[in-house]
Amino acid sequence: MQREEFRKLLHRYADGTCTKAEKRFLEEMVLRDPIVDNWSWESEEARVLMGIRIRQAIDKRRYASKPSRSMRLWYGGVAASLLAVFGLLWSVGGKKDVKEKSLVISETASYPSDGVRLTLADGSVVGLDGLQHGLVRHSGGVDIRKLDGELVYENPSDSKSEIALEAPAQNTLHVPNGKQFKLVLPDGTNVWMNTATTLTYPVAFTESERKVILDGEAYFEVMPDRSKPFKVMAQGREIMVTGTHFTVSAYASDNEVRTTLLEGGVDVHHQGKTLSLTPGFEAVSSADGNLMRRQSNLEQAMAWKNGYFLFDDMDVISVMRSVSRWYDVRIVIEANVPKKRFGGSFPITAGIDELLADLELVGKVKFERNGKEVRMIW
Repeated sequence: MQREEFRKLLHRYADGTCTKAEKRFLEEMVLRDPIVDNWSWESEEARVLMGIRIRQAIDKRRYASKPSRSMRLWYGGVAASLLAVFGLLWSVGGKKDVKEKSLVISETASYPSDGVRLTLADGSVVGLDGLQHGLVRHSGGVDIRKLDGELVYENPSDSKSEIALEAPAQNTLHVPNGKQFKLVLPDGTNVWMNTATTLTYPVAFTESERKVILDGEAYFEVMPDRSKPFKVMAQGREIMVTGTHFTVSAYASDNEVRTTLLEGGVDVHHQGKTLSLTPGFEAVSSADGNLMRRQSNLEQAMAWKNGYFLFDDMDVISVMRSVSRWYDVRIVIEANVPKKRFGGSFPITAGIDELLADLELVGKVKFERNGKEVRMIW
């Protein structure tokens, strides 16, 4: 097939006018033969729609049934093709590279990376990975249990009366690089914590508000209680809700906090400014005090919880930060950092070498890995 004919086929796929045979032909071609040439699109909408439709079509086939080990290896090739297509379709060309000295990206958490750890109010530390299901500790009148891979706080009393404490004890849960963990707070709120994340919270919510402190990224499903607003403190920002589903990304190295709302309503407060969100929107607050609202890519916001990376029009540094956090590696980028942007999906259960190989296909870059250090060469 000639280049111009193939380009027209891509456009027909994007606008939904190609035949079933053409659709099947294109998807099979994407699966078996990564595309690395540059293409141009008439509009941003056509480009994005093209990427979404190919990803949905391929993902539907990838997750149609539970894969065997051999199929998972084949999926690595699918991911390579998928990343190649998205790198092609979602790349930005024609811009000069950023001129600077070698850039080092290290997202290693400050706490040990050998497992999920719970720090109790008395300073003692409990490693959770090796514990069997059952009671972890009784603290502040509350039972702390590990159940089915999650940590649950329970009031052992059959009554629904609150535990009377003048100063509820504070616990801190640390999730290291390369791991995720679920926590059920004393009020029944569910919290899914992403890699390299810390959450500090009371063992019982006895005050007029429920307040937790986040460093990292988490998805919250808050138990409704209008008498006690739920607050998340993250890098100096306050996110207040009454009952809702939302994500907060607050890694210190990102220099911004993103609050993405899926259901309900939240108010984000930062340096005297307040911004209210409705579902499908996110608030982005930067270190300089800027606070803005924009429509959110919910699929990207929830990708980590659903078990995969989703690089949707992401710049090189953001992609490498995600890689560094999950795989606990130090990444050195050579002097010239291109303005290129990436797109694509990749399962987080796969190895770092597979992901780096796929990114090499997309960006025409070279990675050299020596243990925990990865050098990126353009």
